[in-house]
Amino acid sequence: MSQTVEIHDQIWKVEDIQQNIDWSKQQPWKFMEFTLSDEHEHCLICYWTIFKSPESASGQAYKFNSNWLCQECYGKFVEK
Repeated sequence: MSQTVEIHDQIWKVEDIQQNIDWSKQQPWKFMEFTLSDEHEHCLICYWTIFKSPESASGQAYKFNSNWLCQECYGKFVEK
């Protein structure tokens, strides 16, 4: 049976996201606010939408080069 994890109220198979988790653990992420209007990015691990928003969960995330991680994925997989 596959191991699963809940991210933003969705169940993911760990084996489906493990490669991105492993890569993410090796990068120097910087916490920042998403400031581009009319644009968005997606979390590298769970595809959560990151966009300019007053809500922290959607408007603030971790960035490395052109990659983004939502706060939940960073907390569950990188910050450990």
